[in-house]
Amino acid sequence: MAPNTGLTEAQGESALFEWSIHSIGRLLVTNRSVGSPSTINIMLTFPSPSSLDVSRLTKRIDELQQLWPLLCVTIADQRTTNPKFRYRYSSWTADQILSSKTYEANPNNPKAERDSVYEMALRQFQVKISYDSDPLWGITLFRASSNPDSQTLYVALTLDHVIIDGRGAVKLAKALVATDISHLAKEDVELYDKAGIGQGAEELPPYSLIAATIFRMVLVPRLPQVVKRWLGYVPAWPQKISQATIDSPWKSSIVDVPANLTLKLKDVGKKHGVATLNPTFHTAWVLAIWALFIDGKSDEAIWDCSVKDLRDVDKGDPYCMAGHPTIYMWSTGRVKDQSRFWDLAQAYSNVSTDPQAALDGWNMMKMVNMMKNGPTNPEECKYRAPDFDSLPAGDKRACTLAEEEALKKINSMSPFQGMSGTWSNLSYLGLPEGATDMIFGVSGNATGTAFNTCLVGHEGGARIQNAYSDGAAMAEDDVKRAESIFLHILQSIVEEEEKDWTVADLVKKPI
Repeated sequence: MAPNTGLTEAQGESALFEWSIHSIGRLLVTNRSVGSPSTINIMLTFPSPSSLDVSRLTKRIDELQQLWPLLCVTIADQRTTNPKFRYRYSSWTADQILSSKTYEANPNNPKAERDSVYEMALRQFQVKISYDSDPLWGITLFRASSNPDSQTLYVALTLDHVIIDGRGAVKLAKALVATDISHLAKEDVELYDKAGIGQGAEELPPYSLIAATIFRMVLVPRLPQVVKRWLGYVPAWPQKISQATIDSPWKSSIVDVPANLTLKLKDVGKKHGVATLNPTFHTAWVLAIWALFIDGKSDEAIWDCSVKDLRDVDKGDPYCMAGHPTIYMWSTGRVKDQSRFWDLAQAYSNVSTDPQAALDGWNMMKMVNMMKNGPTNPEECKYRAPDFDSLPAGDKRACTLAEEEALKKINSMSPFQGMSGTWSNLSYLGLPEGATDMIFGVSGNATGTAFNTCLVGHEGGARIQNAYSDGAAMAEDDVKRAESIFLHILQSIVEEEEKDWTVADLVKKPI
């Protein structure tokens, strides 16, 4: 059901406020249109239902929509070349946002219980929703099917990525369960048009960057191998996949890094010139992927990108909705047995904190906005689409060039086009009020990359969620092995703090 369109007498506004979606937002709309929606989920754990004031949560749903009206938008003209945010000056009701489900308690294995609930939560928006009439966010309370009052309560906040980023989603989750939000400022809907997703993305990036990107991504891969080697070109893993992502259902996997190990890793990193945890975790994960899929068998490298939120509320950016994102592109190059762990971690640390790298990433987003997206004739679409009866709802035949390209990718045996994965790190954020655990993750994306890894740290340690297309570049058994190698690497560098670890020393031991 759509929100009410009636206006209060005091508003004196037009019935609608619309603004165009740019760049990454348009890409996310396209993904949903072809059956691969990008959703973010924050799941909070509470010891029992009585540890959360549900009546306050119900009231808070309306309060937050009054504060941050982007929560009230729908998307108009989804299947056109110019989708728009549409705001009707009214809020969704609590019944439209809040729902309840049950889960089977597993007291003998609480981690398996939590992971099972999270899997259900993460698929909340893999349902038949309509972009132009349904909310783009929801809250689900998961209670045990038996004796719920004495069992864990899980609260899942699920949002479409088009209206928020990961760091913003955590801020929203904290506001939902906080006792007091009086310090949070109210935002006008016009703010999201002026300073929200894609602000400035319509500008042209420097011509030098356009030329360099075309040369690196389009021309160099087509050159003879001897020339590519001379130029130092290293292709990204995977060049080919086992089966198309359209035939590879996405799965999610969660890794816990205990609090004591997390604290030790931070101290060890500082001894080796790595000030924060992010480069240590990232390097350990990349080497785990390398050990399984490359390991000297090819001349491939891991190319991944990390999206970083550069929002500055003092300069007019939204508090938590939308975002001001940039991307950091990273390649390990040709990793060898003799490569050194801390050298790789330091190199990644340098890139991820370099202001010029942030500017380059923002200019890359502007290039995404330049991509042609003209209309097509759906009747002439030749690429196989997900079953029309599958989720989400809608005819999946391509209505735009962007949709046609997305369908081409999910049917291809080499869909990832020079990018291995996405690494999203929220760092240490602290648990929301009353919660004993928190997980941040995203749904799998058939049009994206081989792996999509999300990380958040809090008092309980670090929680790492991996989303992937099972059977394409990675299968479930491979992911579990990679996660074992990842934990082994972390434990090893803590046990021998001073050691200048080589890759061979870390990954060649029996796991």
